Amino acid sequence: MPRARVLLVVWIALVASVAWFAREAQNRRVELPGRASWFSTDPDTQYHVRRVERALDEGAVAQTDARLNAPQGSAIPWPPYYTRLLATLLGPFAPSEGRAEWLECAVASAAAVASVLGSVLALLVAWRLAGAPAGLAAGLLHALNGAAIEYGKLGNGDHHAFVSLASGAVLALLSLGMSGRSLQEPRRGALFGVLAGSVAGLALGSWVATLILVACVQVALVALLFVHARRALPGLGALALGFHVGALLVALPAILSSPWNATHPWIVVNLSWFHLAYLAAGALVFAPLALRPDSAPLRRALPLGVMAVALAALAFLAWSDAAPARGVREGLEWLSRVDAFMARIGESQALVRDGELAPLLRMLGFAAFALPIAWLALARWTWRGELELLPWVVSSAVLAVQAFGQARFAEGLALPLAVVVGVALGRASSLETLSRMPLAARAALPAIAAALLCWPALARSVERWPLRRDALRVERPSTIGARLGLEWIGMQPERSEGEGVLALWSHGHAVERLARRGSLATNFGSYVGEEGFRASPELLLAEEESTLVRRMDELRVRYALVDSDLPNALNTLLDPVAPSRRARYVEAGSERGGSVRPEWFLTFGARAMFDGAVFGPLGRDARPLAHLRLVWVAPLRDPARALRGPRDLAPAAWVWERVAGARVEARGAMGETLEVVLALSQPGGAQLEWRDRARVGDDGVARLVVPYSTEAANGVCGAARLVATVGGRSLVGSISERAVLDGETVLLR
Repeated sequence: MPRARVLLVVWIALVASVAWFAREAQNRRVELPGRASWFSTDPDTQYHVRRVERALDEGAVAQTDARLNAPQGSAIPWPPYYTRLLATLLGPFAPSEGRAEWLECAVASAAAVASVLGSVLALLVAWRLAGAPAGLAAGLLHALNGAAIEYGKLGNGDHHAFVSLASGAVLALLSLGMSGRSLQEPRRGALFGVLAGSVAGLALGSWVATLILVACVQVALVALLFVHARRALPGLGALALGFHVGALLVALPAILSSPWNATHPWIVVNLSWFHLAYLAAGALVFAPLALRPDSAPLRRALPLGVMAVALAALAFLAWSDAAPARGVREGLEWLSRVDAFMARIGESQALVRDGELAPLLRMLGFAAFALPIAWLALARWTWRGELELLPWVVSSAVLAVQAFGQARFAEGLALPLAVVVGVALGRASSLETLSRMPLAARAALPAIAAALLCWPALARSVERWPLRRDALRVERPSTIGARLGLEWIGMQPERSEGEGVLALWSHGHAVERLARRGSLATNFGSYVGEEGFRASPELLLAEEESTLVRRMDELRVRYALVDSDLPNALNTLLDPVAPSRRARYVEAGSERGGSVRPEWFLTFGARAMFDGAVFGPLGRDARPLAHLRLVWVAPLRDPARALRGPRDLAPAAWVWERVAGARVEARGAMGETLEVVLALSQPGGAQLEWRDRARVGDDGVARLVVPYSTEAANGVCGAARLVATVGGRSLVGSISERAVLDGETVLLR
């Protein structure tokens, strides 16, 4: 084997190993004693697993889900191709027993594989563009990129790593298509155009935001039109037409089957007729050039003609009252509205916030500061005629602007950044002063520079490596507790069809898969339904039990999951429904809601953390919850959340159940007081006391509603022990589970 190939194999192995090390060190796996397999704590992973499970059971990728936006259901915002790919690859190997656990591990590992392949792709691209040192530098820059690690770590089964790999493949194929030979040969240009377009169609059918990549490609193609006007590029028309036709044909099945066509036929943020029209228009624009590649008048007229068409299209979308234009504007307004809801979510915020560089360094490292310098160098070389650099120059600029606006898009920038900075480092190592050094030494310098530019992620990976299998030390207890609570709900038989679970939006996808019930809100935000997205915080912030249970019944909610991190989500809860109540619940300067005012303890979410009681001075005269009972408590404690005192550590999560409540009655003299005390034992020995009183009316009867049974266990809590008196006289009686569930009357004697 030639020396160069041996070196390439060695460096691929090195880059892949470094990439895997970082993604393993910072994993999102949770291994608990007594469990046969690990599980993921990533919310989107749960929905990907659920969708793959449905594809294997139903034979097709589901486009709607009755458990989203419960009880109405919703179309699924994600296109189907990534799910179809996973189902095709994993289905033949999925075991019949333990399939759910196996699929979760497999899906949660797929992104890591795609991310490692992305590092290898960065190496290969930069190697071709600028030599071996550039390849090694680019591979390491991606392998140790914080954003690439975040979305490609083991345990994160989201689609972003795969989409970024596909997008990198599109840019790599276009780079080949824009090399000198391809632009001179229409057949070769058409080949690379169709290949790049087909991969772009696959990516678009996996994540709609890939449309930004398509736009980057179009910018590069339009730039080449101006070059073509000065010197002939006979393969350009075939390249451009092939790209649009390939993308359209591959994406077409996903577009035609999109459920959004029926309700939002021209929406931008989900697949619709807009995407078909957009790709078809791109093909039509470049078709004349492909059909007449040697026409000098067409070469001179087309650049300005394309610009005029683009401006006319923008004017049409901005001011026309036609359905397509209205639909696009509504889609953009919809997107802005969701951003307002999600403004406090970390990945939706800017990389530089109020002058704070920590998010930028975490996601992109010091390479973010090297990117502008490297970009100027590549732009200069592109201007001088190295057109194969153009896709990387355009995409890195556009994606950098996008990433700095929203941190979630930093992962999409990771691969172009690695190529641009890697090529610049590689060419710097080829300067005359270094050219006489051995290849290994010249490659080491860019590699060392790449490692230093990625120092924040590298240091974090080294620090986390010893803890990689100790999830209880690095994962929030609330996240693990919520998972266990939802698994418990999933084991309970349904009492009515379509019942749902109230929880923070971050648990929504786990509700759908693990609890096997509908969720009100998920991190899809209001894309899948604004009412449910607002209902979740509305219920958790409810201060009146009557309002709470009425809305729960309207939404068919049976269970409520509350975790110990709820106070930290308080501002996020307030934003969609009651920003004006922030002053009532949150102390000034509490960004994550950790410092709360006494009034917050009146809300259901707070009461759920204190056995249903109102904690603090406002709880002296508060009545207990009569239509909700505590049925599950996490065995795990949260050391960062003290309740009544520093030693009273909160359980990581609680599950409450909506019940009708037994109608308890006792006879006595008018004006006498009926007092009922119920004592329950929780797992671990903690005690819960429920206490209420009522006066005897003029009919000689006192009435209370009691949510706990004395004959049967109340979930994981034991049967309640009853102590009741009226006018000082002891009463006896028994409260059955049926009475609690159905609201039957129980007479104490």
